Amino acid sequence: MNDWKGVIIAEGLRDPTVINGFSVYKAVITENNIAIDYEGNTGRWHIYYVKCSKDEINTLQPYILKGWYAHFWKEDKIIVVYNDKQFEILKNDKNTWKEAVKYGRAQGIPENELEFLTD
Repeated sequence: MNDWKGVIIAEGLRDPTVINGFSVYKAVITENNIAIDYEGNTGRWHIYYVKCSKDEINTLQPYILKGWYAHFWKEDKIIVVYNDKQFEILKNDKNTWKEAVKYGRAQGIPENELEFLTD
């Protein structure tokens, strides 16, 4: 059952073709000159908005590169998926976000990219 929505950035995946297994309902390509790694390389981000099941979320995790994440939401729940850890947080309770944000910062993700936006 595809009851979760999510955002996956292709540049943050070991193999971006894994996105082909998801139901994509929107794709956005950013402007050029966005940081795509921590070695100073820039490019465009390919952002995919997907619908999926909890099992598909778990299947994606091994493909996520360190220093990146994907996140998914359903009702008031958000699941933040890093390469080696997941956090379940509440959309409207920022206190539940603290550990997920702290973990992302420890992986080198800028704080302004740890907003876990939903639609």
